[in-house]
Amino acid sequence: MRYEFNKELVANINHWNMEIDDSGFVYLLHDNWHSEAVCSPYSRLYLVSDGEGQIDAGEKRLLLRPGYAYFIPAGFTFSYSCADYLEKLYFHLRLVKPDGYDLAHSLGFVAQCPVEKELFDDMLRQYRGNSWEDVFLLEQEIRSLTFRLLGQYGILQKSVASYTPLVEDTMHYIHAHLSAGITIGQIAASLFTSETTLSRRFHQETGRTIHQYVEDMVFQAACKRLAVGSQPIGEISGDLGFCDPFYFSRRFRQRYGEPPSQYRRRLRI
Repeated sequence: MRYEFNKELVANINHWNMEIDDSGFVYLLHDNWHSEAVCSPYSRLYLVSDGEGQIDAGEKRLLLRPGYAYFIPAGFTFSYSCADYLEKLYFHLRLVKPDGYDLAHSLGFVAQCPVEKELFDDMLRQYRGNSWEDVFLLEQEIRSLTFRLLGQYGILQKSVASYTPLVEDTMHYIHAHLSAGITIGQIAASLFTSETTLSRRFHQETGRTIHQYVEDMVFQAACKRLAVGSQPIGEISGDLGFCDPFYFSRRFRQRYGEPPSQYRRRLRI
């Protein structure tokens, strides 16, 4: 008998996740589909079925044409519009790695690939369905199409980062008790280790301090709540451990260059 078990690979399969924040099959006119300097906390997967649109990033312009899929990475700044109308099936995705960061964040361009009409029709039919077969098949198609598009960035062959149990437990604790007010002392006490050992090990393995990691995760959660749902900004601030909404807004502006209210409005245009 021969037995092989890739523990790290299975753990990464179990701990990474594709989340869909928003989706729809829409027919858009020029008046309701245009915005400038958009930088989303999620990636956008567009499957264009009719009409034409355009994406501008710096001096580059990309036409959105029927029969193609487009992947706009999280953290990518662009403007969009359509001259007449645009029809598309879209998904707003988060490709969350085991460490909590988005696999696609800050990739430098919009990827595109042709999509066969039969595949588009199947995905639209599944999207309109409500059976477990529709759920599994559509998820499979979204993952497969995203995989094809991510291949253009050259990131899929990179090794998945692995961490010692102490650092993994630190990340899990931070996510379970996510708050701007969390301290290294609290984390160290819960893991029965010293602050010095914890801080040194975390920085050695991740390249970040615990404070930087907590801040990244807190503001990432804030961006997600602002982009999805209608929770008041004051509640978001309190839930994430800020002393008051004004301090939260000031910190948010320092990080993203605009207050959370403006960030929310711009993403929803």
